[in-house]
Amino acid sequence: MPLPSPVETPTASPIPTGVILPPSKPAPSGEQTLTGQVEAGVERGCLILNDATGVYQLLGGDPTVVYAGAQVSVTGHVVTGVMSYCMQGRPFQITEAHRI
Repeated sequence: MPLPSPVETPTASPIPTGVILPPSKPAPSGEQTLTGQVEAGVERGCLILNDATGVYQLLGGDPTVVYAGAQVSVTGHVVTGVMSYCMQGRPFQITEAHRI
């Protein structure tokens, strides 16, 4: 009976194909501040903010400040390379949030 061939150790990344990891640093463009009314997204748990510069999916932030219906000013940065089930707006990681 022949012996099974040895298992080859993969030389590529151990991350499965198709998986996208979040960036380790903010986008090079730096932080920006968005102002407007937070809206509920079409998917449960998603929060959206329409600002003069575009539509953003809000990530993080104090839930006592950032919630559907709240008028806010949020500071943070757009993140790239992340997956989201919200399917609305550009993902925006909040670092600071205030009601207005």
